[in-house]
Amino acid sequence: MKGPLLFTAALIILGFVLWKNTERFQPEFLDKAQVKKTVAVENSAYAQRTNHMDHSAYSMGPIEGTPSPFQVNQYRAHIQ
Repeated sequence: MKGPLLFTAALIILGFVLWKNTERFQPEFLDKAQVKKTVAVENSAYAQRTNHMDHSAYSMGPIEGTPSPFQVNQYRAHIQ
């Protein structure tokens, strides 16, 4: 009779100690990046914001091969 009572008391004490030592929620550590983006486009979500590279800054040289009838977005395929 004494054993289960001591075991239950030990579990309750252990649970209380672990509960008191948990780190509390701190809202200043939340990531607010998505909130800032949402506020920036709250009036219009139709703005074209992409992460594409500026292709005009790089010289690719002359295109080799013959043009094909296939095209993806703004790029026409060439067969070598």
